[in-house]
Amino acid sequence: MKICDLLKCIDRVLDGFGSGAKQSVYLNIALRKGIPYESLLENPDALSEALKEVFDDSSNVVMTAIANEIGKVFGIKLDSSAGHFQENIELACKQISR
Repeated sequence: MKICDLLKCIDRVLDGFGSGAKQSVYLNIALRKGIPYESLLENPDALSEALKEVFDDSSNVVMTAIANEIGKVFGIKLDSSAGHFQENIELACKQISR
């Protein structure tokens, strides 16, 4: 697996919530936090914060969906609760670096 596979997992889930929502998340990260798309996985906290800002109370649903998609694609067991979102991204990144 590669970094692009992990980014595609996130993209697929965000696409399910609409292209406007996906663009809002990535623009929030790029403009407010100064993090380009290619460096997104180096700062999962920024992704989590952007999801909360864009999706508000529904952000837990989005984070759970992302964890489920990553787990399915990477074949790893993740805690899909939103409270473990950053750890899930970090665990998937470790799978890539093997």
